[in-house]
Amino acid sequence: MPRASRTPRSLFALLAGVVLAVGTLSTTATAQSLWMARDGEQTLMLEVLRPSLEGFDSELLSAAFFLSGRGAVTPRISVVGELPFVRHKSTYLIFGPSDESSNMIGNPYAGLELRLASGPAFLEFGVRPPLAADDEYLATFTGNVSDVTRWEAFTPDRFSILAAFNIREVTPSNIAFRLRVGPALALPTGNNNPSETILYAIYSFQVGYHGSKARIGAGMSGRSQITDETDYALLGFGGRNIGERSLNQFELHADFLPGRIRPGLDLHVPLDALSGVSSLVVGASLTWTR
Repeated sequence: MPRASRTPRSLFALLAGVVLAVGTLSTTATAQSLWMARDGEQTLMLEVLRPSLEGFDSELLSAAFFLSGRGAVTPRISVVGELPFVRHKSTYLIFGPSDESSNMIGNPYAGLELRLASGPAFLEFGVRPPLAADDEYLATFTGNVSDVTRWEAFTPDRFSILAAFNIREVTPSNIAFRLRVGPALALPTGNNNPSETILYAIYSFQVGYHGSKARIGAGMSGRSQITDETDYALLGFGGRNIGERSLNQFELHADFLPGRIRPGLDLHVPLDALSGVSSLVVGASLTWTR
């Protein structure tokens, strides 16, 4: 198949660069899927999230992949981790078709969870070291759009630190809910712009049904950039108003079967500025727990 002309590639690189810049400015250190099973001492979860990108005819497995784990060390302390990978393979349709591809191993996550006494509250602490390549713009583009709560997994030249407070409970009638709030820091490690350390506020809220054979829920997640008030309105993202510097996402999740192996489905609806880049993200997961 013939190679693409330089003009479409340059336009695509510009678009991907804009999303990369926004990711750099808006990254937080969210750890793992908010829907990871928590009713066992050990859990492994494989996720595939495929965004529908405006202007691209993407292959089926042009998506972000996350392998996450959680293991209890004591009744109150658990170690958590995540390995992200993203693959972009598509035909760029605007200004003539051109074949595009890019792959990247993202920034891994390592952290701890500390349960407070015997109640429903627990704390999170974790980091993402900056291992992602800074020249795989297509992969970064796909990874950032796949999940707004984990942009930091594919953002280069940022060391991210997270601390979050959680309340999660399943009632006797199998109604599950979770509230998560906290700060995150993004420390620059390369030549990205801006070069200052930035503070963010992160949040999520989930509610759903948690039964033995199926678990179904809906949630809202988001982030707000607190310390940097630079006006990025010319890019169509951000601004001096805190609301303009916030990104949000609506989520649906379901997983099934009563045993240790649980297949699942996910649906993300990007809101705010990202809705013009991707209208929908569909995903699948496979969880092992005991």
